[in-house]
Amino acid sequence: MRADIVVFDGLDELDALGPYEILRRAEHLSIDFSVRLVAPSGQSTVCGAHGLTFSTDGRFTPGEANIVIVSGGGWNARSKQGAWAEYQRGELAPLLVEAAQSATVIAGVCTGTMLWAHAGVITGRRANTHHTAIEELADLGVEVVRERVVDDGDLITSGGVTSGLDLALWLVARELSDLLAQQIAKNIEYKWFRPNRPLSA
Repeated sequence: MRADIVVFDGLDELDALGPYEILRRAEHLSIDFSVRLVAPSGQSTVCGAHGLTFSTDGRFTPGEANIVIVSGGGWNARSKQGAWAEYQRGELAPLLVEAAQSATVIAGVCTGTMLWAHAGVITGRRANTHHTAIEELADLGVEVVRERVVDDGDLITSGGVTSGLDLALWLVARELSDLLAQQIAKNIEYKWFRPNRPLSA
């Protein structure tokens, strides 16, 4: 099983690197699981909104990962780099449409959910995003659920920046092992929020 985290210039670093650390720990402790940071443009490095530059693992290619997580950042400020800028460019949306058809789980951290919404693949679904984009998400036909992590089957979304940690832990619990997720949370000394949903659902 593989998880791809979609990254781009101007993203909020924690949107991607929080889930990345959780999933990388799961990779080291489990069998047949891996996580990558992937860029739609295939660029080898990404510079986040707060100035951190980090390497990617390759190009975002739909169909290669079981789980696709999209980062956010820069949406509400309509920044020249970030999720809003990626939406404006229009190159990511068709990739997300294709990914939604092939992935087992699609996920959005913070305003990464807005990219899924504008791609038209979560209309009518239950989801959450950063609190400042809630009204816009609802206007796009998404049923907004004001919870830290929203599990809607093959769609998992989360609220603001730090909730990406909870989303990733929930993915580990649901897709790999609840015990493994608890172990990771204990190791990083993090009290995580669990959605009110059975793991077998």
